Amino acid sequence: MLILAALLMAGVLAGNWISLPPEWAIALALSAAGVALAAVWLGQRCDGAVTQRVGISDDRLGMAAGIADGVRQMALIATVVLTGWANYTWQTAPISPHDLRHLIPDEGAIVTLRGQLMATPERRRAGVVERTSLRIHAESITRRGQSLAARGMVMVTTTNRLGESFYAGQIVEVDGVLIQPEHAKAPGLYDRRESLRRRGIYFELNTDKHTRWNLIRQSSSPRPPLADRFRAWARHNLSRGQPEQDEALELLWAMSLGWRTALTGEVAAPFMRSGTMHFFAISGLHIGLVAGIFVVLLRVLRVPRGWVGVVAIPLLWFYTAATGWQPSAVRATVMMTLILAAWSLKRPVNILNSLGMAAFLILLWDPQQLFRASFQLSFAVVFSLALVMPPIVERLQAGVRPDPFLPRELWPRWRRWVLEPSYWLVGAIAVSFCAWLASLPLIAHYFHLFNPVALLANVPVVACGTLALVSCMGSFICGGWLEPLTILFNHSAWFFMNCMMAISQWTADLPGAWQYVRAPAPWMMAGWYAVLFGVGTGWFFKPNVRRWALSGGGVFVVLLMASWQTDQQEVRITMLPEGPMIHVEASAHTTGLLIDTGDAMAVEYTVQRHLQTRGVDALQAVALTHGIGHHIGGFTNLLAAQPLERVYLSHAKSSSRFQKIVLAELATREGLKNVVSARDTIGPWTVLHPAKADDFSKSTDDALVLRGEFHGVRVLLLSDVGLDGCQAMLARDVDLRADIVVTAIPSYGEPLNPGLLRIINPKVIIIHDSKFPIAERAPMPLLKRLRDSGAQVFSVRAKKGIRLTVTLNGWRIENSVGELCRSQD
Repeated sequence: MLILAALLMAGVLAGNWISLPPEWAIALALSAAGVALAAVWLGQRCDGAVTQRVGISDDRLGMAAGIADGVRQMALIATVVLTGWANYTWQTAPISPHDLRHLIPDEGAIVTLRGQLMATPERRRAGVVERTSLRIHAESITRRGQSLAARGMVMVTTTNRLGESFYAGQIVEVDGVLIQPEHAKAPGLYDRRESLRRRGIYFELNTDKHTRWNLIRQSSSPRPPLADRFRAWARHNLSRGQPEQDEALELLWAMSLGWRTALTGEVAAPFMRSGTMHFFAISGLHIGLVAGIFVVLLRVLRVPRGWVGVVAIPLLWFYTAATGWQPSAVRATVMMTLILAAWSLKRPVNILNSLGMAAFLILLWDPQQLFRASFQLSFAVVFSLALVMPPIVERLQAGVRPDPFLPRELWPRWRRWVLEPSYWLVGAIAVSFCAWLASLPLIAHYFHLFNPVALLANVPVVACGTLALVSCMGSFICGGWLEPLTILFNHSAWFFMNCMMAISQWTADLPGAWQYVRAPAPWMMAGWYAVLFGVGTGWFFKPNVRRWALSGGGVFVVLLMASWQTDQQEVRITMLPEGPMIHVEASAHTTGLLIDTGDAMAVEYTVQRHLQTRGVDALQAVALTHGIGHHIGGFTNLLAAQPLERVYLSHAKSSSRFQKIVLAELATREGLKNVVSARDTIGPWTVLHPAKADDFSKSTDDALVLRGEFHGVRVLLLSDVGLDGCQAMLARDVDLRADIVVTAIPSYGEPLNPGLLRIINPKVIIIHDSKFPIAERAPMPLLKRLRDSGAQVFSVRAKKGIRLTVTLNGWRIENSVGELCRSQD
């Protein structure tokens, strides 16, 4: 089954990389299946001819049978691969003429959407704001007064609080702007469009407080689904005896019921950093524990083994439904179903075979699962636990195991007391170590975290979490008919949850416990897993493999060193969206520098997230161009979140309240403030403006202007310097020539007037404009004038975040979608 699952994955990957019409993919799969059947028939005929001793030599019959067997094997492999390809294409292609992808233009449309609620709306917290998230399967849309049949899944996120009358299965009608989700704000940031596409959702409906929500038709049941009622009852049941709805109680709801409202970024941060966040996804640990409770209870009630699976498996699926059909829960339940069924039928249980069967069935049901982080993490960890952990446990237990030839009766009493706990501790450490090794590259890739403290935190947190989960299950079983026991279980669960919170917070606060890292390249991840599974299973140590393993390991190390050297030679400059922020990454040629912070919202939602994806835990320097709110309004927020070494700003005076706040904050921190003027340097950057004698009446004319040269490529950062500031630079005969110029929109006039543009003579112009404030938007006539100069022009508002990468061989410019242009050298 592992082989079949791997072949199916190969087909899904092929379908993702190579687009084929669904009819072609299905025809190819059927053709391969036909060839396989023909080869099977030919092989049987050859075997029959040998048996009947027809007048054909045995050598020819044997050759024909061998050819038929080879063709059969190749055709079967092709059939499975093409089945995965065809299935992926069939489920993702816009086959129906009513598909929303055929009806809605790229710029979106104002519509009234009618469709079925696929799940009961969920409340999510973002800071102090709560939003409702729901999925609607479209049945029709009304656009410009015309009603059209429609098909497709739509995501809706609204601040409106929908009543309890909205639940899964109902037909609703809502108006708003139907549009494709946005791409990532900048390269490396969360890509909402890609994330929703992997869930089969290609559109979202933007609503506001005036949006009308109407129930068109009730579902067949007058009451919410059984799973919704169970979740409401379970939350109430876990609250029995609790004095208030505090954070620990809400996290108990999240852990046992999949209630995600409580998991805000602030609450989840210590669990993420300590590597214990996995406990709040209904996954294999939860499903295994619930299955164990069911099996033990049924066996205590003397239910025959054959009937245990018949009873326990439906109960497991009900628990999965009650927790919201989370993908991780579905995967774990599929695998546990296979294991329980084999155990009930007294068949041998093979974890790897069950893992392969679960992957095969899940990818047949939804091939997009292969590209989701939770699928990859689940199967990588379980695969590691099945392959790598047993030899590690054996080696660790050998250190505490007594002499095997010594009878147990002769063991010292202390050894008998210590042995079983030692075995449990050794097993727990091995599980934590193997799970951490298997998840390490995926955690770095998706969450940009390297957290070695997870090795320390996971053992006690998993122990406390297991006890908390057992207490929750005990509370559900006792319910209202044994309320004293229910309250006891609730207090126990609350206590262990507080222990989990305290341990996670303490370990996350340890020095060196975690750090942000850049996502590793796919080839690095592949090499890591090859080394992990090859060494962990001992396969690399086999005599006939050892030489090749050492050679491959050496090549992998050489590639890592070469990649690191190349990375250090590159200079990366990112123009962030939603403000005039520019981040220059640290390398062999530059120091880490953030130019302007943006306002408070930009710091929280753009700057900090970008820094995390680039592996920045502490900024080396910040340069503040001038004291306008959308340039430096979030400085104090950044200072509270990021340790800073130096802050550069010009000598120019300003009456801006934001400038006064910055200066007051810097006055309390000795050695942080650095005043610069023309001809000073900030790392490899030369300050061109303002000069020491300059002090303009308008702040925008005093904006810092920087120029840097990297590998022969000149980069000029003009900020939003005004017309008078530009004239002052020209009067001083400043060398402004540059290959690439970055400019924002000044508060008066236009950037890059014709005279200045002629002197700079750039190859590429990046307009660092933004959607808000409106004055920061680059008008179309300006963009046309700049393009008429012969330079390539890119707008940050239109392209989102733009990254310039300067290498030894040239430069390239890219955004989150892909490459925009590169040097022609």
